[in-house]
Amino acid sequence: MLDFGRDICGDLAAATRREWLVTNGIGGYASGTIAGVLTRRYHGLLLAALKPPLGRTLLAAKLDETVTYAGQVYPLHANRRVNGEVTPDGFRHLERFRLEGTTPVWTFACADALLEKRVWMQPGANTTYIWYQLCRGSAPLALSLAVLVNHRDHHALTRAGDVRLQAT
Repeated sequence: MLDFGRDICGDLAAATRREWLVTNGIGGYASGTIAGVLTRRYHGLLLAALKPPLGRTLLAAKLDETVTYAGQVYPLHANRRVNGEVTPDGFRHLERFRLEGTTPVWTFACADALLEKRVWMQPGANTTYIWYQLCRGSAPLALSLAVLVNHRDHHALTRAGDVRLQAT
């Protein structure tokens, strides 16, 4: 069983060298680093096979997750900027990363709270599930999510101004 503690999870270099992958069996997938920093064009939460098994298209790149707990704000995400800086440093709250079977599980520590996150794909469908569970806490926890969306071939790169999305 794969199981990393704070020694790996809290070290940005070590946590970005370790990657996870889940698939749907028809060519779609989700993948990334355990730190949450996207380091490859093939990383994302939903790379759908629109014409299975071909037509792989990045639709959801990642979630920027923020927890508010006991009056404090804890970013759980991390993004590498063009200048190489990684902000915020949400990986520092990552207590543990493990695989349960083929499902990646992150455990975040925010003060005395423990929040687990799981990611998996529905077999035979271009659907990624992300599930959060508050495992421990002495106060209410609020979770805020910002979805970073895109629409590009999984081999391509997106540059500023390339995508004009319209939401209905």
